[in-house]
Amino acid sequence: MDVDAVVTEVASAVGLAEGRSGVRDVVRAIARSEPVATREVAKQAELPIPLVTAVCNELRKRGMVDRGRPVRLTPEGRAALNLPPRPGGQAVISGRCPCCAGRGVVVPAAAAALTAQLDRLSAGIPGAKVELDQTHCTTATKIHRVLHMHEAGALDGKAVIVLGDDDLTALTVAAFCALPGSGARVGRLTVVDTDADLLAFIAGRVAGTGTEVELCQHDLREPLPGSLLGAFDVACTDPPYTVAGAELFLSRAVSALTPDAGQHVFFSFGARRPAETLRTQELIGQLGLTVRALLPGFNEYLGAGVLGSTSHLFHLRTTAGAAPLITGSYPGPLYTADRRAAARPYRCAGCAAVHQVGPGGQWAVISELKAAGCPGCGGTVFRPQPLGAR
Repeated sequence: MDVDAVVTEVASAVGLAEGRSGVRDVVRAIARSEPVATREVAKQAELPIPLVTAVCNELRKRGMVDRGRPVRLTPEGRAALNLPPRPGGQAVISGRCPCCAGRGVVVPAAAAALTAQLDRLSAGIPGAKVELDQTHCTTATKIHRVLHMHEAGALDGKAVIVLGDDDLTALTVAAFCALPGSGARVGRLTVVDTDADLLAFIAGRVAGTGTEVELCQHDLREPLPGSLLGAFDVACTDPPYTVAGAELFLSRAVSALTPDAGQHVFFSFGARRPAETLRTQELIGQLGLTVRALLPGFNEYLGAGVLGSTSHLFHLRTTAGAAPLITGSYPGPLYTADRRAAARPYRCAGCAAVHQVGPGGQWAVISELKAAGCPGCGGTVFRPQPLGAR
């Protein structure tokens, strides 16, 4: 088997923007971790799950990846890569920290009780609204994110604004500040979100934490209310999964911060195609923000297949010249669904029937198809396919 030829063919067949290097990243992730779930391959390769699925399917056609699941190489694939005949036959040396998994923070014993508390407080949260690109993060991510803010000196005495909070960051901040010995007491904590159901949920859970949370229902397509402009030291945002979403939400974040240099922005954003990644990085500079830290795969989500179920955490700091790029109303496309021109095919794991989901399809979002079940067999497990598949 000619590995170079296989990689070239697969990159061309999938139309992968990352090209041959993207396919090699997938193969490397499989070789290091097999047998491995597609989701984990996507996380390691920093590619969306649908693309990883498409790459794996093409590798199966060429005999490099076994047709079973979880994903694993064939004996021929291992031989071509000069690997042992069986998975696990050779230990892989890794420099990845086993404690923090690359996040730079660990949960101390004094904060361990937060897990059970947040699981209880998060129970019953309104379902994620996919039309708003909502995807709830895991409890561990909630805690790690707030601990990272705390270690950066971005909590105690600070005025903090959260722009979009289906991750319940404000609730986690309030719970953390209530811990004995946390040494954190925010000066102001404000949540801005367009989702009234979510805001009502937060209001019902934050009572009793000892931290007052100001809740503001507002569509960020419109400028922030005057009372929120230039009033905060720290902004947190996990925007829609588009470059337009990043530009708008970061602009609103900068407009909410005081003009002092060195204010904090915690920006969660998933891996995008190369051109989109470049544009996002350009936006950060154009906004007058500097990158204090970039933690790949920091955030983990319950779902978010388009992101490989993870996103990066950017810790940004303002410069003296920081200014929003968008100051007025924003009428353009913002969410993933706004930019999707065609339905995406999903193949039923039970009967192999292919169903179109999205614009022009019978179901607007995959959750609707799962809830209804496959029309052919009633199955509820569906695998995304390359665009145009039938």
